[in-house]
Amino acid sequence: MTLLGFGDENLVFFDFKFSYMHIIASFISAFIGIVMTQSGFDKIFNWEGELDFITEKFSKTPLANFSAFGLIQVTIFEILSGLLSLFGGIRILFYNETSYGIMGLILAAISLCILMLGQRISKDYEGAAVLVPYFLLTMFGLFIYIS
Repeated sequence: MTLLGFGDENLVFFDFKFSYMHIIASFISAFIGIVMTQSGFDKIFNWEGELDFITEKFSKTPLANFSAFGLIQVTIFEILSGLLSLFGGIRILFYNETSYGIMGLILAAISLCILMLGQRISKDYEGAAVLVPYFLLTMFGLFIYIS
């Protein structure tokens, strides 16, 4: 029995082989899953504060009347993408199955695009810049999944 071994394409841990690409995809999915799930649940647990913040942020934009709808939409996308990403990270690592991870990262990309649109419309350019690394990591994760 091999406790720990490093091959050219796999890590062996207790005789179970883990592809290096699957390990990378799993960690990216876990990271995005944590970020998105926490963000979505934070919106639920602090609904009134989030709604007040969003309403004020978009008060002088064409989206002023859609604050509640937008917040509901982003919250649903964040929670779904986060949970699917977390589940997908486990599925690829232990079962060599990619569909949940890919779907989670696609929904995360959609969430981040929605957030980017809101940041740009509200002219919060610093807030928009913060989203870029998350989006790049999401795209890299999708690339790893399909490679």
